[in-house]
Amino acid sequence: MIFYKGLKKISLFFSILILPFNIQAENTIDIGRLYFSLSPKIMEDGSIADVSFGINYKNYLGGEIRFRNTNVSKNEELQNVSDSLNAVTENALEFFLLPVNYNLKKDNGFRFWVGGGLYYKYNKLREKGFFNMPSLETLTPPRERVNSYTNDFSMHQFGPLMDSGILYRSKLFNISFSGGIVPIFYLGSSQKVSIVPLLDPDNAEFSQNTSGSPYFYLNLDFVLFKYINLVFLYDYTKLDYRVIDFDENLSWITPERIVRTQSLKIETSVLLPFGGDMFGQIGYGYTFDYIRLDNANAVSGNRQYLILTVKKMGR
Repeated sequence: MIFYKGLKKISLFFSILILPFNIQAENTIDIGRLYFSLSPKIMEDGSIADVSFGINYKNYLGGEIRFRNTNVSKNEELQNVSDSLNAVTENALEFFLLPVNYNLKKDNGFRFWVGGGLYYKYNKLREKGFFNMPSLETLTPPRERVNSYTNDFSMHQFGPLMDSGILYRSKLFNISFSGGIVPIFYLGSSQKVSIVPLLDPDNAEFSQNTSGSPYFYLNLDFVLFKYINLVFLYDYTKLDYRVIDFDENLSWITPERIVRTQSLKIETSVLLPFGGDMFGQIGYGYTFDYIRLDNANAVSGNRQYLILTVKKMGR
């Protein structure tokens, strides 16, 4: 049905896109304690801006905050409805707050750290358009074949965040493996849908407060010969919540759904030294997104993007 497609697009935004890797800083008393990363990613239908800022309090203790802003704006056809138009505007804001990162080991090129904090996400989706379905005229009683619709959806998520990783550095290459998990999170959402003149009343509204579990991410990062960067990222989210839909009698319902989202991203880029602790990156990324609603077959959605990054490393 039409809003099964809408739910899939909403859920695709639950996946987390990219985690900037942590950078070691030596125990100094100047600005070398600070580090940051600004990484815009340019897509065909939108943009992603990843920002991170951190400080090393001491040689073994630090803190970091990461922020991500994702915007998508596009026009598309509805699935299996050739005479249709769906205008989509989506925005997602995410915060990874890690006030404590503790280095358990930091010598001979190795670094092993664990951290803890909070994760927060705000997501907003706006859809509007029309569809022309001649089959609606064959119903009893017959229905109008041309309908307009809107879908307004917003959601808040937050929960405890645990983060950990290991890093090894040598003259020829660097390799790091990191990950994090939000074992359980609060979810509050609100949705308003209308399909006119097909459904009566013209619109349906539903709000809820529930929880989800888990959300986790993994990051494998290679730097070869100081100038080539290759990154693999994976994340997974499982949600149980109610959505607005309609049944075979064209009546509004709010069934409970299990939504699972997965994302695999591959990035390759060139490192450009600016001198001192500063460097830039330019590269290419490709993401494979998957969403499964209840026990149905997973639906994929892939996209490519350009990576532009400026970073300062702590000394």
